[in-house]
Amino acid sequence: MVGAWDDVQDFVNMSTTQSAQIVTGRVLLAMRNSDTSAISTTLNDARTVLGSPITAAGPRSYRRSYDAVLDLHLIHELELIHQAVIRSTEPTGGQERRRIINELTKTLDTRLESISPTFRFRELVLSMRRTAFSLS
Repeated sequence: MVGAWDDVQDFVNMSTTQSAQIVTGRVLLAMRNSDTSAISTTLNDARTVLGSPITAAGPRSYRRSYDAVLDLHLIHELELIHQAVIRSTEPTGGQERRRIINELTKTLDTRLESISPTFRFRELVLSMRRTAFSLS
């Protein structure tokens, strides 16, 4: 299924629901198409959809809303990677590119340490990062 972007596009177009997978797929498709306005719009839509379960669960239900928190975490990382790639492709010197990449690496390392140390969660984050970098 890796690289089956036509299938992802078809699935997103046919879907009538706003699930985490659908909104994440829309963000990835916008990143793949390098459409800045679509990326911004899909990121905002994703935050709205993914934040709803957290709001509904309330402040005392962190365990029940962890998947939604992780989904928001993933969306934010997609945005961080996209922004870093854009900044690093601007006509700047090599030192500035290295600084941007080092800053992104430190941020992503810190964020990885902040999630639950289980294979299920960490593999999901790392897989999404690989996808985001491959789109860039």
